[in-house]
Amino acid sequence: MLPEFGGDTAYSDNFFVGRVGGVATYRNSNFFGLVDGLNFGVQYLGKNERDSANRSNGDGWGASLSYEFEGFGIVGAYGAADRTNAQEAAFYGNGEKAEQWATGLKYDANNIYLAANYGETRNATRFTNGLTNNSGFANKTQDILLVAQYQFDFGPASVHRFTPSPKPKTLKAWVAKIWSTT
Repeated sequence: MLPEFGGDTAYSDNFFVGRVGGVATYRNSNFFGLVDGLNFGVQYLGKNERDSANRSNGDGWGASLSYEFEGFGIVGAYGAADRTNAQEAAFYGNGEKAEQWATGLKYDANNIYLAANYGETRNATRFTNGLTNNSGFANKTQDILLVAQYQFDFGPASVHRFTPSPKPKTLKAWVAKIWSTT
């Protein structure tokens, strides 16, 4: 089975995605004991200028909210961070901020697991154009992850994963989409 709420279409340690360094995190389960299944988290991301602009970030913040009940779950998350001067000067990517948001739904009961994630980034998904060797951040990406699994009573599970990419409408968007896939 894939991890809950996936993350398979993104880099790790990229602003707020995956295992990230330099963050302070607060998580709360069951909303202070008042609402079963309602969870939230907030994060502060400290400025981090590494040797590579592709792995650096400015100060930022993020938050997530999830609710689970009777085998169903829903989650949403948002993060925004300042970009470094080197990132703003990169060949690709515009703007002073990097933003990421995602939402997901799941059903996990009766030997069936179904999940769907949708997320977007703005100036937060790094890539290198293999033709020109220029690098930077895609102005916008859209990521979809769909998972279906059936757990057989005698042990094994059948898992199917699908990660379609929406078709960009311009040549520049197409090049960015091609070189930003993971």
